[in-house]
Amino acid sequence: MSEQATPHFDDFATVFWRLGSMLPPSQLQGYVMGQLAVGAELTEQQWLQQAWQLIDSVEPGSNEDNQLLAELLATTQANFAEGSLNAQLLLPDDDIELSQRVECLGFWCQGFLTGFALAGKQKKQAAGQQAYSSDVSEALSDMAAIAQVSLSADDSSEQSEADFFDVIEYVRLAAMNIYFECLPKQEPVVASAEAGDDDAAAPSTAQLFAKKSTKKQLH
Repeated sequence: MSEQATPHFDDFATVFWRLGSMLPPSQLQGYVMGQLAVGAELTEQQWLQQAWQLIDSVEPGSNEDNQLLAELLATTQANFAEGSLNAQLLLPDDDIELSQRVECLGFWCQGFLTGFALAGKQKKQAAGQQAYSSDVSEALSDMAAIAQVSLSADDSSEQSEADFFDVIEYVRLAAMNIYFECLPKQEPVVASAEAGDDDAAAPSTAQLFAKKSTKKQLH
């Protein structure tokens, strides 16, 4: 199968601005990925209904807006099903201030956790109590910590950029691994390029963040 390209952040930001919505586009993608990761089987109609509730727009959306939302669902489903390690998170481009990109990643994690909890509750109701592995629990805990990250504009540096890239990779692979863990027929993602290459493995949140007061910040 061919890799599915994720719609661009700016496409959603433009639509949300036009419709008077305050929803961060990153949070929308995190929300649908969280649901799919735990095994939700969303139809396009179900997703559109969910998405518009989240968007909570002042103005009604158009057919083109619906197509963009449907594309987000389709590409996310395809990338999960194909185990695509190149699937990208819906985040602003690198020319946007780092503090804003960090904030959007936090919103993405919030969306993922909300979607995961919602679909997980529905799964529990349908199939009984679900037991998640320690790896899944740790990844969810890490995402909750990342959702609390803050960074001021003055803190931007080359090291911060490098740390941010590592965090994105960690979150992206964590989402894929949660999907694999929740659907046993799949194989977990190997973060390293070669088996046994510990240096290439995705770093833990503790390695990437230094704690300051009640929040965590990039170095």
